[in-house]
Amino acid sequence: MASVAAQFSGVFSIQQEQGGARRFHRLDRAGYLPPSTDGLANRAAMAAGVRAAWHTSGGMLTLAGHGGPDCAPYDILANGRRIHRLPAAGSHRHEVELGGLEPDTLVELWLPHFGDFTLQEAMLDGENVTAAWGAGRRWITYGSSITHCQQADGPTQTWPALVAARNGWQLSNLGFAGECQLDPTVAETIARMPADLISLCVGINSYNASVFSKRSYGPALQGFLKAVRAAHPAVPVVVITPVLSLPREDKANEVGWTLADYRRATAHVVSGMQDAGDTRLHVIDGTSVLTEQEAADRLPDTLHPDTAGYAIMADRLAPQLAAFL
Repeated sequence: MASVAAQFSGVFSIQQEQGGARRFHRLDRAGYLPPSTDGLANRAAMAAGVRAAWHTSGGMLTLAGHGGPDCAPYDILANGRRIHRLPAAGSHRHEVELGGLEPDTLVELWLPHFGDFTLQEAMLDGENVTAAWGAGRRWITYGSSITHCQQADGPTQTWPALVAARNGWQLSNLGFAGECQLDPTVAETIARMPADLISLCVGINSYNASVFSKRSYGPALQGFLKAVRAAHPAVPVVVITPVLSLPREDKANEVGWTLADYRRATAHVVSGMQDAGDTRLHVIDGTSVLTEQEAADRLPDTLHPDTAGYAIMADRLAPQLAAFL
C-alpha cells in the first residue's frame, strides 16, 4: 500500500497558510500593485486549470478543503473520462473509492476553477500508486471571464480544459474574470513560464470597464505582446479578438468605443507587429468562434457562454490553435 500526495500542475506558486491549508496562485504575487490589482489577485488565487494526477490500479482518494459558497466542484477523471464530480463549497472532506480500474490507469484530480478555495489534503492510498506528470506541449492561455469560464459546470468543461484534453497539451489557464487588463505582472509571469504556445483573448474586459481609450488600448496591447515576445522569441503567440457579444457590438462605452472597435484595434496591433517582422504572431477573429445565432442562444447573459457554449468554443479553437504549432 502506498500513500502518494498530489503534485500539482498549472499553478505558478502554492501558498501554505496557517493550519496547513494551501492556496493556489496562478500569477507571481510579487508583481501586484495594491489596491489597483486587488481584483486581479483575487481571481488569480482561484485554481482554474490546476490539477494533479496519479498512475494507479485503484485505491482511496481523500480530499479535504474549504470553498466559498460559489465555489465550483472538483472533477476526477480516469483515463480522460470523468468518473466523479464532488462539491467543494464550504468545509468538506471526501473519501472516494476508486475501484474497478485497469492497471496503470491515469487518475486526474482537477481543482475547482472558480471561487475562493483552499485545499487541506489530497492523497491517494492504494496499490501501485505513483505520481504522474503531464506530457505534451505546454500551452499558456490568457483572457477574461470567457477564458476563466465561471459558468462551466465543472473544471474539465472550460474551453481551455477541453482544448488541452483534445490536443494533448499541458494547460496553464490565466483567465481572470473581469481582470484581463494587460497588467504588467501577467506579462512578467508569462515570461517566467515555459511555453510551446501562448494565446491571448483580449478586449472584452477593457470594453466593459472602459479602461482603455482609442489613444491607449493599442499601445498597451503592443507593449504587453512585446514583453511576452522578448521572453519567448521563438514561441507562437496567438491573439484571439473578442468573441461576439451582440448588445455590445455597436454600443459605445464610457470612453466612446464599441466592442467592435476593440476587436478592430486588436487585429490592427497584431497586423502592425507582423508587418514589422514578427512571423510567429498570429490572430484568430473572435467573430468566427461563435456565430451570431450561437451568441444569441448560448450566452444567457449576452456576455458569458454556458457549458454548451464553451464546448462549441473548444470545437472551433482546438484545431485553429493546433495549426500554429
